[in-house]
Amino acid sequence: MRLIPLAAAASAVLALAACSGSGEAPPADETLPDAAAAMAEVENVRFTLAVDGQVEGLEITSADGVVTSGGDAEGTGVITAMGMDVEVSYVILGEDAYVKGFTGDYQQIPVGDEMLPYNPTILLSPDQGIAALLKAYDSAEPQGTEEVGGTDAYRYEVTFDPQVFAEFIPAEGDWNTATVWFDQETSRVVKAEFKQGDSTVTLTFDDYDDSVDIEAP
Repeated sequence: MRLIPLAAAASAVLALAACSGSGEAPPADETLPDAAAAMAEVENVRFTLAVDGQVEGLEITSADGVVTSGGDAEGTGVITAMGMDVEVSYVILGEDAYVKGFTGDYQQIPVGDEMLPYNPTILLSPDQGIAALLKAYDSAEPQGTEEVGGTDAYRYEVTFDPQVFAEFIPAEGDWNTATVWFDQETSRVVKAEFKQGDSTVTLTFDDYDDSVDIEAP
């Protein structure tokens, strides 16, 4: 039986740990510029948005769907209308949106109408979206590594420029600090969690750059 020297065995263990996503996150001034560049190249992504608690200015409880960098999106959501939670399906094509509630067929409305209080195409907007937000961060601190949805990720506590953040999520108050997880291989955002008091807004992303075909209903 061949014996492996202790030093060699230790090196092998460390190498294996590095490959499996363990260890410390790199400095923020390395990761966040890479992430901003990676997100600027994204063509489409599947997202989920979950709101836990009361968030002033954000009249939505949850949303999910696919959004493209060209300004199109489709999916479902739960909005707050007249004091009630209403489940809707939506399709967005540029400046036009189509929304269907729990009764009736799709209605064509302008983007920004109260029937669609949050426009998910902002997520990949070059001026207001994730890439712009990452370019305008004020500070960031690495917090280690975690697995998120089967993806090895670096975790950071990030404070964003409040004016840029206000364009990203229209929530009243100081919501511009978040815990953000970045894919260790691609630098793309896997998850972002914003907290204030007892309320939390969570965004998750997956299925980057899959084949997407969004058409008017």
